[in-house]
Amino acid sequence: MCANVVAKGQETQVQVTGVRFHEDRGRMKLHLDLDKLPDTHNIFTLEKPHRIVIDLPSSRVSTLLSKELKARGTVRRIRYGKRNFDDLRIVLDVNGKPGVVSSRVYQFKGTNKKRLVVDLGMAPITAVEQDKPVDAADLRDIVVVIDAGHGGKDPGALGHRKTQEKEITLKIAKELYKKLKRRKGFKPVLIRDADQYLSLTERVQMARKSRADLLISIHADAFPDKAAHGSSVYALSTKKPSSRAAELLARTENQADKLFGEIAVTGSEKHLSKTLLDLAQNAVLESSIECGDVILSHLGKVTTLHKSTVEQGGFAVLRAPDVPSLLVETAFISNPREERKLRSRRYQKKMAKAMADGVVDYFMANAPPDSVIASLVVKQRG
Repeated sequence: MCANVVAKGQETQVQVTGVRFHEDRGRMKLHLDLDKLPDTHNIFTLEKPHRIVIDLPSSRVSTLLSKELKARGTVRRIRYGKRNFDDLRIVLDVNGKPGVVSSRVYQFKGTNKKRLVVDLGMAPITAVEQDKPVDAADLRDIVVVIDAGHGGKDPGALGHRKTQEKEITLKIAKELYKKLKRRKGFKPVLIRDADQYLSLTERVQMARKSRADLLISIHADAFPDKAAHGSSVYALSTKKPSSRAAELLARTENQADKLFGEIAVTGSEKHLSKTLLDLAQNAVLESSIECGDVILSHLGKVTTLHKSTVEQGGFAVLRAPDVPSLLVETAFISNPREERKLRSRRYQKKMAKAMADGVVDYFMANAPPDSVIASLVVKQRG
């Protein structure tokens, strides 16, 4: 039996308003849309027969959805019922033994949308039905594309001591590359390894061409308030930015291409809306936020955080429709104290290690079935 328990808090009535399954990069996930964030939830697995059980206290399923709970893929049946009078239990009867089951509850920034996402720890039904062991020679490394922000004719932000953002981001990117290179099952790729200019569109295209499992864009931006400090992690925003700071930072990061005439960052609103809708439908944004949370937790161990949750903004470099993408602000170069830290080799290595540890932790729980990491996880479970 494996379990995933979230700390208890004050219980409130929760209604499940939407249910769907999604095949996300070779893994099955269950999405439960909620009208409120639950204070606690419990997920565990049972055998003979194999089942995944989700308990939500003081919860119920909307009557409008009672006929929409249809099984799919590796899930051959889904059922639910009351437990302890007012708690909700959802049971998934599955084909085969689940792997590591994990979950996450979150609210989309700038919206009232809440969701519980459960990674069932299983491949889609097509992979299960084959029931053939994967040859070690066919296993692949997880590709992490590392983007050192700015470069060449675009120096990025400047610090009080004239430190250029493009120099700092490249140094941290190279450190992150070295740390991931040492990890079995990971293949880091540098978008730039020298002082060269690449448009935001080119960076996105390179990530897609590399068939990246994750894109991390590294920055050390400036802010009008010189006292602004700490590290942040950003994902793309499907609507409005999650904060004024996110809006200003996105505007700054997108400005380079606008200045150098590579792309029109203010393109058609209709086209942009469709692109963002596709992102949401493919669950790429959700994967980005999940990974960002893990990285943020590791950054918080080595430095001060500007925000304790993943922020969201309209960053052009994060708009790959099929690649989970994150932008990491390692510190504010506009803050004299943080500028000194950014120039420090020790700080650069600490930031790179925290990001590497976050990436590894995320993929140990969300490894694509055809990856070396997935096979390592299976061996560890014994």
